[in-house]
Amino acid sequence: MTLREAVLRSLRQPRRGLLVLALWGLWPGAALEAQDPVPADSVIALGELIVSALRAPTSVGEVPVNVTTVTREELRLSAAQTLQDVLQEVPGLNFRFPFQAGVAHPSWQAVTLRGLGGTAASRTLVLVDGVPLNDPYFGWVRWSQVPVEVIERIEIVRGGATVSWGSQSLAGVVHVITRSGGGGGFSAGMQGGSQSTFRGDAMASFGDDRAGGYVAGEFFDSDGYIVTEPSLRGAVDIPSASSHGALRAKVEFQAGDRLRIHAQGNYFDQDKDNATPLRNNTTEAGFGQVGATLTTGETSSLAFNAYMQSQTYVNSFSGVGAGRNSEQPSISQDVPSSGVGANLVWQKSGLGRHNLTIGTDILSATGEASEQYLFSDGAFTRQRETGGDQTLYGFFIQDRVHLNDRSQLYGGLRFDRWGNASGMRHIFAIADGNVLTDNEFEDRSGTKLSHNLGVLLAATDRATFRASFYSGLRVPTLNELYKPFRAAGNVVNESNEALDPEQVLGAEVGLDLQPGSSVLIRLTGFWARVSDAITDVTIQEAETSGVIQPCGFVAAGGVCRRRDNVGTLRSVGLETEIELRPSAAWLLAMNHQYNPTEVTDAPGRPDLIGNEVQGSPTHRAMLRVGHIDPSTLEVVATGRYLGARFDNDLNTGEIAGSFLLDIRFRRQLTSRLSAFASVQNVFDTIAEMSHDANGFIRVGAPRTLVGGLRVRFGG
Repeated sequence: MTLREAVLRSLRQPRRGLLVLALWGLWPGAALEAQDPVPADSVIALGELIVSALRAPTSVGEVPVNVTTVTREELRLSAAQTLQDVLQEVPGLNFRFPFQAGVAHPSWQAVTLRGLGGTAASRTLVLVDGVPLNDPYFGWVRWSQVPVEVIERIEIVRGGATVSWGSQSLAGVVHVITRSGGGGGFSAGMQGGSQSTFRGDAMASFGDDRAGGYVAGEFFDSDGYIVTEPSLRGAVDIPSASSHGALRAKVEFQAGDRLRIHAQGNYFDQDKDNATPLRNNTTEAGFGQVGATLTTGETSSLAFNAYMQSQTYVNSFSGVGAGRNSEQPSISQDVPSSGVGANLVWQKSGLGRHNLTIGTDILSATGEASEQYLFSDGAFTRQRETGGDQTLYGFFIQDRVHLNDRSQLYGGLRFDRWGNASGMRHIFAIADGNVLTDNEFEDRSGTKLSHNLGVLLAATDRATFRASFYSGLRVPTLNELYKPFRAAGNVVNESNEALDPEQVLGAEVGLDLQPGSSVLIRLTGFWARVSDAITDVTIQEAETSGVIQPCGFVAAGGVCRRRDNVGTLRSVGLETEIELRPSAAWLLAMNHQYNPTEVTDAPGRPDLIGNEVQGSPTHRAMLRVGHIDPSTLEVVATGRYLGARFDNDLNTGEIAGSFLLDIRFRRQLTSRLSAFASVQNVFDTIAEMSHDANGFIRVGAPRTLVGGLRVRFGG
């Protein structure tokens, strides 16, 4: 059979056909038209403009904190399939459980920076064009809401961001900047591969001197894989299948010489199977944003944004029997939530040596969880209603002062006021409506003044020293305050309406070296202390089935935990980032983070002192080598090491370290058509993602092959 016959036959099976077509296109003789090679000096420049660090356009080389930018080129070169996959290659960025987004339960996808993780609530603010992506009720992030094709760049700010962005950014900010219209164009892609995976996306952009924007959509479907470690699998373990659709639109309009108006919206619908027949969840979410920027002078502007988030999350969970050969329903949840926010930011440069930013922001969130539980004789017997309202308000002022041609000072203050209201928990018997619990929690509020101080010194044209010292807070989410939950391994986790906000005090020093246009080296040492840290604290492990307060009934082998302000966490470490372009066609990039994070103070729980923070590895590393000349076959290999970490506060469930290798191939077939293929987890490594105290282990994806085609017209 000839290669052409094989291709034609494969087209009768669309998903396999996409992979074969992609591999055929990668054959060197298939190129019909080459593109210009990547210039040798395309290392990420320290002069690249960002907006996330200071909430004003500022170059990477002019901020006192460590900022990483992920560009469109890096998105193209990565074998990652989703935004979450891309971020796993960034030093210092951790996910609670780093599964692929397609199989991960939403509560596993919480993100944090510099070891400040361990719970389902992200200590990191995730933004898309300035709008929070964090769930307004739970705090976690659904990464599949953002199709990779619409992303222009991603900015990651570690620490020191609370003055600009408020209480949700205690550990830092991940800001996704989407593309503008500009000139018009169209792109579409289709790919398929292992686990019967199919992804299709399309984006149409438009624009002229006065208006621009895009409309983009994505559809994804995969059978997934079995997340239970192979030796532990039973009859109930099935692949974690997933499908979703996302639609996103953005428009910008120049209303006059000084006024620019913008609006955007997003709709997301997802269905997931979660490892067993009775476990599944669905999410339907949408948001809208409107805003305007008024140029008030040659060097000043006033920007306003308002947005709304609304979503419904439905989740079913089960209890699995011994040997994992049987299960029965344990809980059914319906959690609608919403958030409304706005911000107003005034910027003024050229005030002598000063560049001033003043702003205010507000976010109001509400959510209510309706849960049925205690399954007996074929039906649930209890219903629980929990929820409340939360308001976060802040005012900030910050200044960047040019002392001379080589040095700058930074200073900022922020005032935050938070309030929790209408908190409640109602429990009643489903059969007769008898009220068993009727709690109305006391409204609570508080204030906090945060600061940020920094210095930037260009010692030479090729070496820059930076340092910052900052403080901030994170207010607990509505989920942490009011909603208990049950997890795999018969874990019962109780909520805590009396939680206080976490407070951070941190500092970092760094050195940026750019000895040539093809070399960039960034070294950053950091220290952070989180007091009143919120974590899931183990109350008791159940040797036999019975009642353990405050959790209620806990099955034998299970665990009772409660969210609590455990005490103090300390995070210290060193981040190393190196990028080399030895020639126009070759790329070498590497990064490493050394970051031990531990509990240093735990009133009433001396057994926790010295323990590592759950989910936070001491070592993370990435190495990428690539040949990226589009006139020939592009090949990029990325190796990722994730060190050992613990799955709970007692450090009794150690998740083994792992090394994964991914390879991506790309071939430009014509000026408009390209083919690509990737292999993730080349060595088919069984990588532990979680490891419960009772020995239950979940693992990452096996070797995965994906191939596809992309067509582009216009810009």
